[in-house]
Amino acid sequence: MKKKELLSLQRAGVFRITANNIDAAHAYKVLKFKKAGRKAFEELAESERAILEEVDIKEPEAFDKERAALAKSGSDPSKLEQMNKKLDRLVELRKALYEEEVELEGVKTVPYDQFHELQKENAEMPGKPLNVFEDLLEGILWEVPEES
Repeated sequence: MKKKELLSLQRAGVFRITANNIDAAHAYKVLKFKKAGRKAFEELAESERAILEEVDIKEPEAFDKERAALAKSGSDPSKLEQMNKKLDRLVELRKALYEEEVELEGVKTVPYDQFHELQKENAEMPGKPLNVFEDLLEGILWEVPEES
């Protein structure tokens, strides 16, 4: 999956699902999925911090405020141009980062019937992330039944 998809799974809460109503062997696979997802997200966050460092933005909120103030006042066009170049480079690097593939190491799929039980168990989660991302999770968290 792409890192932008990993980010979507994290934001939706997929790595906070519970697996109390499936058998222990499959629950363990879900636990490994969650741990691998969290680890991959931490690595993504570290890559984002490295990008900020590379473009020399130390405090993103302060950078945004200063840039907005310069744009509004028009007091220092050359500094605003430099800041805009930094921002353009940041966007370019982030876009490339989010398009990279990420592997969730050690993750094994659960049968679809077990995934369906996970969906039921986690149906009360805001946004129902297991339902929303069912297609994306095929082959990562669950497998297609053999008779299909």
